Amino acid sequence: MSKSVLVIDTPENCYDCPFGTAYCGELEYVGYCELAGCLDYDVILMTEEHYDCESKSRPDWCPLKPLPEKMTGVASTDHWDRIKAGWNGCIN
Repeated sequence: MSKSVLVIDTPENCYDCPFGTAYCGELEYVGYCELAGCLDYDVILMTEEHYDCESKSRPDWCPLKPLPEKMTGVASTDHWDRIKAGWNGCIN
């Protein structure tokens, strides 16, 4: 099966995530990760700690993974420069 990538700005918390949704239950708001639900993750319920507009973190089980950083550094070979240019072009 082929793979695809969806590039979005990594949200700081579940509240800012386009895949985080909140439902009003009988006693409180309940937050769910729609992306985790689609990927059949075991955990889809977001706690208030992460589903809060002032939260500075995402849960450890968050399915969103950051892209690797651009390559930096200096090498004296043309081969290294081509590898670095290809890597950074992919990140861009």
